[in-house]
Amino acid sequence: MTTWYGGLTPRERLLVSIAGTLAALLFLIYGIVLPLGRAHDAAHVRHRAAVESSGRLLSQLAALEAPAPARAQLAGPIAQVVTTSADTAGFVLQSNQPRGDDRTVISIPTARPSAALAWIDRLAEQGIVLDNLTMTPAADGSVALNATLRRVGGAAGAQ
Repeated sequence: MTTWYGGLTPRERLLVSIAGTLAALLFLIYGIVLPLGRAHDAAHVRHRAAVESSGRLLSQLAALEAPAPARAQLAGPIAQVVTTSADTAGFVLQSNQPRGDDRTVISIPTARPSAALAWIDRLAEQGIVLDNLTMTPAADGSVALNATLRRVGGAAGAQ
C-alpha cells in the first residue's frame, strides 16, 4: 500500500487522500453516528412508554390499596330508586316490576350501549347491582336492555 501510494504523483496523492477522507467521514456518519442517534431516540421512546406504564400501574396499585368509599344507602324500595335514577340519566323505562323491596326487573326499549353501561355502573356505586342483564342490539346502533337489579346486602328498606 505504501509503495503504491508512494508511486502516485502529488496530484493523485491529493485526490486519493481526499477520497479516503470522504470515505472515512461517510463511514463515521452512516456507520456510527446515525445508528447511535436512532438507538438513542428509540431508547427515549421506550423510556417514555415505561414511565407512563409505571405511572398507570402505580395509580392502579394506589387505587387498590385505598379504602373503598362508603356506599350510599338508598331509602325506599329499589324500584322507586331505579326509576328516579333512570329518569335522571334520560332513560325511559318500559317496565319496572318490583320483586319485593330489594329486587326489580326493568326493561328499557332503546338506549345507547355506552350510556346504559355507564348508568349501570353508577347504580353499582349506589349499592344496586345486576343479577341478570340482556342487551339486544338494534340496527341503528342502540340496544334494548332487560335487567334484574338488586340492592347489595338484600336488606329491604335500607336507609
